[in-house]
Amino acid sequence: MNSEVGLLDEKTQKKSFLTKRQANILRKVLGFLFIYFLTFLVNFSFQINTKINMFYVNTDLRKEDKGTDDNSLRLALCTMGKKENLYTREFVEYYIKLGFDHLFIYDDNDPNTEKIIDEVPDKYKDRVTIYDNLKDKKIRNQSDSFTHCYKSNLYKFDWLFMCDMDEFLFIRDDTIRRYLKNPVFDKCDFIKFNWGNALDNDLVHYDNRTLMERFKSPFVKNKFVKTMVRGDIPDLLYWVHSPYYSPKRNVSCTNDGKPLNYKYILIESVKPMNVEKAFLIHYQYKSTEELVEKMNRGYSNWLGGHLKGKIKRTIHEYFELNRMTLEKINLIEKGLKMKLNMLSYKIYYYFSKIFYFWFDF
Repeated sequence: MNSEVGLLDEKTQKKSFLTKRQANILRKVLGFLFIYFLTFLVNFSFQINTKINMFYVNTDLRKEDKGTDDNSLRLALCTMGKKENLYTREFVEYYIKLGFDHLFIYDDNDPNTEKIIDEVPDKYKDRVTIYDNLKDKKIRNQSDSFTHCYKSNLYKFDWLFMCDMDEFLFIRDDTIRRYLKNPVFDKCDFIKFNWGNALDNDLVHYDNRTLMERFKSPFVKNKFVKTMVRGDIPDLLYWVHSPYYSPKRNVSCTNDGKPLNYKYILIESVKPMNVEKAFLIHYQYKSTEELVEKMNRGYSNWLGGHLKGKIKRTIHEYFELNRMTLEKINLIEKGLKMKLNMLSYKIYYYFSKIFYFWFDF
């Protein structure tokens, strides 16, 4: 009798053990699916946000300004580039034709590598000044270069514009001089231009067409800004997106001349996002291949060092803005030559295929 009871207890325990194990497995599977479904919902919400903030502009209609309408207004641009040689010629030609009198480029390339000056068209070399960051130990990062550029030229120019070499200022329906001579800017010391992020247009590989030819409308409004600064403001210190300023002494304006009543000493983002009069086309990612190449080469010096830790966040941001495909995912994995947790991207891809079919995102 006792032996039968013991046998029964052993079977019950065994049955109970199997049930608990199955419950644990089921719990893990459900938890796994729940987490990745949340990942999908978050990513999909970014896709909806991208769709809402899209806008269309024909960039072929931009107006060139040779300075004939108002030679009294002197304009300069300051930028810093790291391995931007593929895009230097287009960048220089674009801003010279836009109406800038002089460009100051801070070369942040590595020693014994390509030099930015080699890609500047000969006919524009008298209007471009190159600073070698390796020779000037005081210029350690982008903020240093912008501050140095402004302080060296604040009495020579009426306006100085600070931007990256993947950012192209677009003025709607006007030349840049007529735009800046508008009376709405008479009391403005700083003019803020929101980004219009360019999509990758599902281009996976690089080709030798210009950025303007490869990545046309639509663009996506973004809260971050770059700044046009009036000359003759002494003791100005610059950060990456904006100068520091005193709200009591200086006036920051939107790109349609409305004063920003911010109390902060640093304005790096502006909402509501305004792209009606002008905006900054931001070719942040370009094709997938160029994105991988950018992450492999490192980033321009910022806070004194290269931001290799940005890689994972950069991939997230790339897919928040651009359509996800398996070809892009596989190229990123192969190109980075490092093990990344791409499973969440692939699960999101398969989920999103259904929603793309339903909603045509």
